[in-house]
Amino acid sequence: MAKEHTEGAAAARALAARLPGWTVWYGEHTRRFWALSRTKGRSGASHAEAATAEELERMVRRIEDGVPAQASSEREAPTREAPRATSAPAPAAAEPEPRREPARPADAVTAAS
Repeated sequence: MAKEHTEGAAAARALAARLPGWTVWYGEHTRRFWALSRTKGRSGASHAEAATAEELERMVRRIEDGVPAQASSEREAPTREAPRATSAPAPAAAEPEPRREPARPADAVTAAS
């Protein structure tokens, strides 16, 4: 993993040199490339992220040219899966049990009668 991070960081530095209006970095934990614009692009986008440095550069160039971002279904989805909602119904509220009196000895029952 250290080698991958070093290679990713080196690729991010090289890309940052080609994109002077952007702050570029490689996410060690996300394993993705990120860019943050120092000014707002014509398309209104101010950041981008991609799996590779080449893909990030293409995205940044599109943003600079004013091309709207691709629909999320066309982009590569991150590798993490979102938690799935369970379909189990919510538990019903429990009814309170009736209050019970403590049992009395048999002698006390006959004496009270």
